Amino acid sequence: MEKDFNLKSSVEKIIVSNRLYDSLIRNCSDGLILCSEKDLKILMMNENGRKLLDLPFSETPRTLAELFDPKVSDKIRKGETLNTERNGIPVKVRSSVTDGYIWIFVADFTDVIRVENFSQKTLELNKELIGVFNEYGDETMVVVNEKGMIEYAGEKISRTCGVAFDYFVGKNVYEIEKEGVFSPSVSARVLETGQPQVVIQKTRIGEELVSVGTPVFNGEGKIEKVVSVTRDYSTQMKISKMIAELRNQEPDEFSASDIKTDQIVTCNNAMFEIKTLVKMIAATRATVLINGETGTGKEMIARYIYSLSDRKEQPFIKVNCGTISHSIVESELFGYEEGSFTGASRGGKIGLIEAANGGTLFLDEVSELPLEQQVKLLHVLQEKMLIRVGGTTQINLNIRVIAATNKNLEEQVALGNFREDLYYRLNVIPISIPPLRERKEDIPLLANYFFKRFCSNYKKEMQLSNSAISMLEKYSWPGNIRQLENTIERLVLTTPKPVITAGDLPKVFWEGSRLPAVKVNKIIRLDAAIEELEKELIRMAVEEYGTTVKAAEALGVNQSTVSRKMAQYHLKEDRRNQRQALHD
Repeated sequence: MEKDFNLKSSVEKIIVSNRLYDSLIRNCSDGLILCSEKDLKILMMNENGRKLLDLPFSETPRTLAELFDPKVSDKIRKGETLNTERNGIPVKVRSSVTDGYIWIFVADFTDVIRVENFSQKTLELNKELIGVFNEYGDETMVVVNEKGMIEYAGEKISRTCGVAFDYFVGKNVYEIEKEGVFSPSVSARVLETGQPQVVIQKTRIGEELVSVGTPVFNGEGKIEKVVSVTRDYSTQMKISKMIAELRNQEPDEFSASDIKTDQIVTCNNAMFEIKTLVKMIAATRATVLINGETGTGKEMIARYIYSLSDRKEQPFIKVNCGTISHSIVESELFGYEEGSFTGASRGGKIGLIEAANGGTLFLDEVSELPLEQQVKLLHVLQEKMLIRVGGTTQINLNIRVIAATNKNLEEQVALGNFREDLYYRLNVIPISIPPLRERKEDIPLLANYFFKRFCSNYKKEMQLSNSAISMLEKYSWPGNIRQLENTIERLVLTTPKPVITAGDLPKVFWEGSRLPAVKVNKIIRLDAAIEELEKELIRMAVEEYGTTVKAAEALGVNQSTVSRKMAQYHLKEDRRNQRQALHD
C-alpha cells in the first residue's frame, strides 16, 4: 500500500462508487462485516454474513457487542483470528484493523467469482480494498481488459506460476499462455466465448489451479473487463491421491473437460466434492445411492459415474421405479418365461435387470418400488443372480447398481414404506446433491450454458442481459436445474427481441418481489399520483440494480429517461444522503 493511503477516505470513495463495492461484497461467499474501531459501530454487513450468523433482516445489530459477547468483540478489535459460535452456529472469525476501521471475515473467504462493472477508475480507487481480500483469502484475483491486457493481478500469482510479480501487469494473456506460464487462460476463453468459464490451469512449475472467469459488460453489451479468481487445486488432488492409495486405487487426473462438460457445469464447492468422490469410486463395483430433490441432476451424476467406469462400453439401463405399474413391475424388472401368465410373449422376455448384465443398472426413484419387489431386489443384490417369473433357471449377474431417490429413505424405513435391509444394501456410497437454491453461484453458469445451447439448437442470435441473470439468481427454483433449463428454453423460443431482460421472465419470477406500496389517504390530482408512483418505481429500480443502465433495462425505458427523471425527482440527492447516513 502507498504511504499516503488513507483508509477512511478510501472507504468513503468505495461506498460512493458502489458498483464495485456492491459486487465485491454481494459475491463474497463468506460473511463480511465493516465496523468502526472506536465504538465498534456496525457500518455494513453483507447477506452471507446475516445467513452465517442466523440474523433475519428484521434484526440489525448496532454494535459488534450486540452481535458477539464482549470477550469475542475485544479479540476481534485486536485483529485476532478465533473460532467461536453464535446461536449455536460455529464460525471462524478473522479481522483486519486499519486506520480506525475493522474488516471482519466470518468463516473462510472463498469463491469471489463474479465482479460486475469494473471500470479503470474504480479499480484504482479500490486497489487497497482488493489487497485486503487477497491478503486474507486463498484466491488470486486477476483483471484483464477487452484486449486481454492484465490490469491487475494479486500477489499470490507469482508463487503459483513461478514468475516474478511485476511480470504480469501490462502483459497479454494470450502471450502468457503461449509462453506456458499458465495454460489454458480462462480470461482468453471468456473473451472468445463471451460467457463465464471454469477451467483447470497448469502452471510452468507444475501447479494445478481452478480458475473461474466472468465477463463484465458495458452499457452497450460489449465485454469491458474479465475478472478471474483462481485457487490452488494441487493440494486437494494430493489428498485425493493419498486416500486412493489407502484404498489401492489410482484416481485419474482432473481435466478442464471434467470441470465444465455437458454433464456437470458448476463452480460450487459441494459439487466439486461430489466430482472428487465420483473420481474415487467410479472404477469400483460399489453400490451408490444418490439423494436429491426433483430436478437436481441425479441421473446426470449416475451417468457421470458410468462414463468414468470400466463399464462405460457396456449397457446403462435406467429404470424409473415410479412409472412402472405395480401389476407388471415384477415381470418388467425380472423378466418372464414363455407361458408364465396369460398374455406372456412367445419365447418369454428378459427383464430390465438382466438387460443391464455386464453394465450399470440405474434405479431411479427407488423409494417407489413396492415392498414385495424390494424383497426380490435385495435377493438379487445379495446373491448376484435372478430367476425369471415362471422360470427355474438361475441367471448369474455382473451389474453395478446406482439408485436414486428424492425422499429420505431413513424416514421411509421408519414409516414402514422401505425395507431397512435394502436401504443398507443400497447406501454403500451415499451422494447428496444440494438443491439449486443452495448453490446460487451456479445459476449464472448454468443459465449461460443452457442459453448458449438453445441459441445454437434453434439458430438464434440473442443475448441474456445482466438484469435477467440477476432476477434468475433471486428465484428459489423449486424445480431446480430442470426448471432452469426449461425456463431458458422458453425464453429463447418466445422472446421476440434480441436481448432477454428481467421483464421477459415469467410472472412467477416477480411474485414476492418488493413492490411499491401505494396508499391513497386523500383525493389528489391524477397526474400528481402518477408522478409519485413513477418516482417510487425509479428509486426502487436504481436501488435494486445499482446502475441507471440496468434500471432502465428493467423498466423498459432508455437510460437517459431514468437519469432525467432522477434529476427531476431529486433521487440522486436522496441516494447521496442515504449513503452519507450509512457512513456516519
